[in-house]
Amino acid sequence: MDRYSTGSRDFGERMNYVQYIWILLSILVSVTCSFCFLQPEWVVHPNVINAFGIYAFCVGSHGNGDGERTCGFYGGRFGFGNIPCTIWQAACLLYGGGSLFTCFGALCSLATMCVRTGWDKTLVLATRYLQISSVFLMVSGLLVYPLGFDSNYLRLYCGETTDVYNSGACHIGWTYVLAIVGAAVSIFCPILSYFSADENSDTDLYDLKA
Repeated sequence: MDRYSTGSRDFGERMNYVQYIWILLSILVSVTCSFCFLQPEWVVHPNVINAFGIYAFCVGSHGNGDGERTCGFYGGRFGFGNIPCTIWQAACLLYGGGSLFTCFGALCSLATMCVRTGWDKTLVLATRYLQISSVFLMVSGLLVYPLGFDSNYLRLYCGETTDVYNSGACHIGWTYVLAIVGAAVSIFCPILSYFSADENSDTDLYDLKA
């Protein structure tokens, strides 16, 4: 019985380590992806003043990159109809929904620390599916967004050479790159939740034997 009790404690400690890493990573991913969603620097003009995000933009006060930088929503206020390209509207819905799911996933992963009954495995499973969905949504949004580079709106600022997956005179901004990194890292969240649940099951098995 002592051997099984020792094994149970060892598995419990490893489960806690995996669970803490999972929770911290979930919070980090949710903050990173939400931050990227709010920033306009997805496509940046060479003057570094004009920048175009999913639903927000920044331009020079004179419209050509001169003067003070003015930032805001497309059309003056937030709304899918104000986003200048239908493809960007879809990207906003996909990536924004994925970012929202990551926030819910982070909250649910935190909740697993408080739930110590039989519901904890159910909560972990639900969080795993939530995080898997967020990965697919964000990756889809990131892939869809460059399809709108051939819009008349972006050509006005980045030149006639803009095309699908070609930003023309402009370049990909740091926010878009960070969004890709955040989506890539988010893949590990449901994986960690899977191993956390497996180790939790092993712990219950050893407790029964003890």
